[in-house]
Amino acid sequence: MARVLHYRLYGLAEHRVDRLHEQFDLLANARAWRCGKPWIASSESRGLFEMEFFRHLKNEESRELSAAGFVKMAGDETDALIITIFLRDLSAEYRIRTSIRDEDHPLLKLRRLDFDAGRLPGGQSLEEVLAKRPVIKKVEGERILFYPPTFRLHSMSPPSPEWAYALCGIRAYAPTLLEAEQEALKILRGFGHLAT
Repeated sequence: MARVLHYRLYGLAEHRVDRLHEQFDLLANARAWRCGKPWIASSESRGLFEMEFFRHLKNEESRELSAAGFVKMAGDETDALIITIFLRDLSAEYRIRTSIRDEDHPLLKLRRLDFDAGRLPGGQSLEEVLAKRPVIKKVEGERILFYPPTFRLHSMSPPSPEWAYALCGIRAYAPTLLEAEQEALKILRGFGHLAT
């Protein structure tokens, strides 16, 4: 059975819910997802499934629940990482609490992540606790390596403020993981056209 990544948003002002739906739509259409496209249900949802899903969660959880959704993972940890960063950014932007639950994640410490105003419960940033090693994505038989901003190539080198990516002997930087992934895929497609 596929892993399911559940996410919740708490304490969002009602007048911001429409914008939240727009932000999820933009994320869903920003890239190709191996998992299902991220979606959100709230009191503003009009689809029957979304309305019932949110109603049941609201009855089970606290009254502070503002929106929720889930995606079935399809073996691409980049998908999970992008969703995590997106929810962290929403938490920081709206100064709200967000929660991500991944009950089947192989690492127990990563089965639940909570953000409050963009910070983890201990006050740390996500980047401070991200793995200090690259995230690997395989596309068309090629490996793309994404290095978080906290990654240091050498013990004496300073951390980069941006995400680094490497493929086919090329290493470059982008401000966000999503942009790094898009640029790396463009390079990979370009090499594919050269090979034909």
